[in-house]
Amino acid sequence: MPTATPVTQTPRGLIAITVSSVAWGLFPVYWDALSTVPPNTVLSYRIITTMVTMVLVLALLRRHRSFLAAVAKLWKTKTLVLLAVIAALLISANWLLYIILVSVGKTLEASASYFLMPVMNMLIAIIVLRERTNVFGWISIALAGVGVCVFIVGSGGVPWLGLIMALTFCGYGLLKRFIPLDSLQSITFETAAVTPLALLWLVWQPHFGIDHQSTGILVLLMGAGIVTAIPLITFAYGVQHSQYLTVGFVQYINPTLQFLSAILFLHEAINHTMLLAFCIIWLSLAVYSFALIARHRHASRRKLASSAPGDV
Repeated sequence: MPTATPVTQTPRGLIAITVSSVAWGLFPVYWDALSTVPPNTVLSYRIITTMVTMVLVLALLRRHRSFLAAVAKLWKTKTLVLLAVIAALLISANWLLYIILVSVGKTLEASASYFLMPVMNMLIAIIVLRERTNVFGWISIALAGVGVCVFIVGSGGVPWLGLIMALTFCGYGLLKRFIPLDSLQSITFETAAVTPLALLWLVWQPHFGIDHQSTGILVLLMGAGIVTAIPLITFAYGVQHSQYLTVGFVQYINPTLQFLSAILFLHEAINHTMLLAFCIIWLSLAVYSFALIARHRHASRRKLASSAPGDV
């Protein structure tokens, strides 16, 4: 089995990964500014402008030839092509559900979903990939379940959109394990794969869905690809220059800022029961993080013991 290339953490890597998490955490403010535009239209412009931006980025980085070579190699295996297209549909659904949640004033639900994703990924790994976890992993899963139940009580209903959004991203992440494209190549391929659908939607709309919109709204729609691409690019750099545990911890900035954005900037109401739900989910993440640290230390000790010279 191939081993991962050792990563040396650098200040630039930490800054890059932090920039990504902060940008994603502030996304609700951006999509809320586009609340006058139908979510399907916002998604369509986001897909198209992201695809154009990524093509330009690959050209500027002189990676367009390697991208075409990777896609050509991918195309030889129809199963991988199918998985890549499904991944494109899943991430598009994730983007759409997120935009809908923000537009209807449920950013807190989206934030809770992103907090739950690490635990949901662990549960999927156990069920689908037959991976094992320790007692702390099961405690984390149980606490996350309790947190969801309390959130249901506090919000007055099952957060279906948020849970489906989380599942689409978890499924997307699972498929990415099998698709031989790096982060820049994959987002370019995925947005290109669904661009025809986005174009069809816009052509079907009167005046391409932007009739009577202000200049500011048009600028935000055209800039959707840039604000999508920048954190993806910095994330791709950051994971190559940061330790895996660091990446995991810093990514908690994203849902935390979503939570704060919902309350401070979008003025969403939160009651005591919902706040309790977030506290339980945060506790679940703390246990999950402790389990990761314990596993990392155990693996490090085993590696150190196996590499130590034998007794003479």
